[in-house]
Amino acid sequence: MATGALCRKPGYWAVLPARVRYDEDLRPNAKLIYAEITALADSTGFCWATNKYLSELFGLSKKTVSDLIGTLEKKGYIQIEVVRDEKGAVSDRKIYVDRVSVVVPDPIPKNGDRYPQNNGYPIPKNGEENNIYINNNPPISPQGDDVCVSEPKHKPERFTKLWNFYPHSKRGSKQRAMRAWDKLKPSDELIDTIAKALMRQLRTDEWSRGIGVPHLSSYLNGRLWLDAEEIDEAPAAATGISDDGGEREEWT
Repeated sequence: MATGALCRKPGYWAVLPARVRYDEDLRPNAKLIYAEITALADSTGFCWATNKYLSELFGLSKKTVSDLIGTLEKKGYIQIEVVRDEKGAVSDRKIYVDRVSVVVPDPIPKNGDRYPQNNGYPIPKNGEENNIYINNNPPISPQGDDVCVSEPKHKPERFTKLWNFYPHSKRGSKQRAMRAWDKLKPSDELIDTIAKALMRQLRTDEWSRGIGVPHLSSYLNGRLWLDAEEIDEAPAAATGISDDGGEREEWT
């Protein structure tokens, strides 16, 4: 995928039309992914996000994201265009939102049907389009926490080691974790303390089975390494086996 994709900025608003919102065949996370795709669609109407980006954003596996996107495509809610280089390798992917999916259905369902009445919002006449098309509402330029960054400002190399060390299936959003890291601005001494505490926690019965492990952003924001003080175990070097079967890289 294009390396510059992650530097693009999402829109402030997402669109989740009734046709998608009330589709009983869609899993809730598929609807969430659809809404995020609309927020990430640029002025040309397509979304640039990779499966990796979406998986890190919502704490889902890349396979799950791939399945959800595949379902949305089969249902006709999105269209996918694969861009290949001269050698035939995939160089980029464009996800287009189905414009028809954001048009209010005609006729409007009566009270008691699945779709709600207009609740005070104007209903388009036959043949008219709803004015919630993505291109009619240019994304608001994100500010502050909404800005997408590639690495934290504070000790980025040590954050990367922590990110690689933390249980992969529980890391959550990397963007949120980086913001929490920059907010904390841990000193080298505090990083060493966090490393020893984290290793203790990883060896508990609950954490070893993936139970009660918070997202990394929550771990940092909540200063949850302090919970390790109640664990009666000698601190160990910050190395171990990751939940994907590989060796954890020492990050201290």
